[in-house]
Amino acid sequence: MNRHKIGVLKKYSLLWIAIVFGFIFKANAALMSEVKITNKAMFFNGDKVNNKHTGNNPDGYDYIFGNALSPHGDCIKVFKHFVFMTWYQGGKENRHVMLSRFNTKTGVTKTIQFPHRHTGFRGKWWLGETHNTIAVGISPKNDTIHLLYDMHRNGRYPNFAHDYLRYSYSLEGAASVSDEDFTLALFVNSEAGHYKHLQFHGIDDIETTKLLTYPAFFTGENGELFMKMRYGFSRNGKMLFTRYDGQQWHGYYDFNRVLASQHGSEYDWGLYGDFKYVGNKFRIAFQRRLKNLNDKFLYQDGIYYAFSNDPMGISQWRGANNQAFELPLTDAELIKIAEPGDWAKTIKKDQVSISHGFDFIVTDRGDEHFISQVKDLEFNEVINLHTYRKAGTDEFKTVPYNLNGQLYTFDNNIYLIGLKAGRVTIAKAPGGTSDFEVVYQHQHGSIFDKGVSYVANGKVYYFLKEAAGTGDTRTLYLQVFDLK
Repeated sequence: MNRHKIGVLKKYSLLWIAIVFGFIFKANAALMSEVKITNKAMFFNGDKVNNKHTGNNPDGYDYIFGNALSPHGDCIKVFKHFVFMTWYQGGKENRHVMLSRFNTKTGVTKTIQFPHRHTGFRGKWWLGETHNTIAVGISPKNDTIHLLYDMHRNGRYPNFAHDYLRYSYSLEGAASVSDEDFTLALFVNSEAGHYKHLQFHGIDDIETTKLLTYPAFFTGENGELFMKMRYGFSRNGKMLFTRYDGQQWHGYYDFNRVLASQHGSEYDWGLYGDFKYVGNKFRIAFQRRLKNLNDKFLYQDGIYYAFSNDPMGISQWRGANNQAFELPLTDAELIKIAEPGDWAKTIKKDQVSISHGFDFIVTDRGDEHFISQVKDLEFNEVINLHTYRKAGTDEFKTVPYNLNGQLYTFDNNIYLIGLKAGRVTIAKAPGGTSDFEVVYQHQHGSIFDKGVSYVANGKVYYFLKEAAGTGDTRTLYLQVFDLK
């Protein structure tokens, strides 16, 4: 058979796969595989209640904030040819912390169940609490697995006096063991026998440890594993991070101050955002929640952004215009690059709601991209905004766009990966532009209503929750896409 005929057969084989699986295959994105991870993920199928509620609903699993804790937060990582995913086991009477590992070479999924069970809102296990995510990190230094889970300023509550940090870590080499050896025995047990440790080896600041929320892990250029969390409260909190060198943790390192009003700021403030090691630098971007209760902002305002020329992120911090500043930061205005709230028409008190849809990414050549969502409560409008700056230029541009999802970069392109009408959508734009083109749209199959994605080596790994289901459990899938 000649090469032309072989090429034609390949072309029509791909077209047939696209028709069968029901996706639009426009350019450089394709579904490679779908794996069911579990049909027993925890789901809060009861009523949304306020934070003063104490009753235990016999007919459902009530919750305070959102109804789905799996998947949520920093719950998926790729290391070598393995995909690690965290979730809670349902239903209401189970609630165990779970870690699944999918081997892309063998196609085998192994899951470890930990003794810890979701403790719910302020220790009321029967009330679901979606702040209490399960973060997973892998250290390239020694192939150790690290988990942080079920934490929302736990040290404030007497019933967590000896359970404020939920930290589990493995023996060296655990991340890469064979499928049959991936068991709980890989993890270091605690004196109490529950695999939870009350401090990070190398850090003895217990008072800070007691008030941590929103754990997440990321890796730097030298294989160091970093952990970031928020300390404190929504309008008076700080972002901090630690560094694991393969032997012990170092930190805590504070990015900003709590009680900023006592150090020159007009108001106290907290922040919602992320540290990332992207574009070959240690970076942070966030939105600020200011303790000014009389302005138009109900929650957050602004986009604030900075980077460090120190690979460890300890020093050499600069704002977007290369202005130097010292940590901890007191005045967030020094690093503000945009105000999404100005796109709302309202000027009335508490009528601009900014609390969802924020993310950022930087390409390897330095194109900077930020997305945010603004709700104008007075005029009932939702505005999605894309703020960006091409590498080598001075000014940021902000434009509206009609997509949603998480931002990623690959090969100096940027991608928006999210759900549209319950199915996976991938849009692509050249770095430094807002010229998004949908390169993948699933058309048939399961409907999803929640997902967390991760990009590595030109592939998208999307951890998804199926919308359909009954009772206090739901089904989770992993879908893998090729961006090449």
